[in-house]
Amino acid sequence: MVNWNSWLRRTVFAFLTLFLLAYLVPGLSAFTVTHLLMVSILSAFLATIGENVILADTSTQKSILFFAVSALTIYFYAFVFMRERLPVVSVLLVAGLVTVLDYFSQARVEADAEQGVTVEDNAEPNPEHQE
Repeated sequence: MVNWNSWLRRTVFAFLTLFLLAYLVPGLSAFTVTHLLMVSILSAFLATIGENVILADTSTQKSILFFAVSALTIYFYAFVFMRERLPVVSVLLVAGLVTVLDYFSQARVEADAEQGVTVEDNAEPNPEHQE
């Protein structure tokens, strides 16, 4: 089963990071907004599907997989569809930044879910309101 929330979060992070760094990092200026959208959707989808195929359970495994898929997708998308050869350092920088953003947001989502479960399950009744 595909985790659509994870896919959407990764797509947004990838698009925003690529969009902002396209102006700053050499070689990424070849991407238009349409190409940025397509590569972010594709990399997020492939990483989310890859988690199910490889059975990545921990956040570290998911992040390593997302980094590899993002870097390869950005590089080969530019090479095949745009006929541009991007600098590898630029691709690794963007993929690393997207992965770090995704890792921290995923950790926050997991912590919020874990905290919500513990609060509900371990809640003790208020002694003042007991009869």
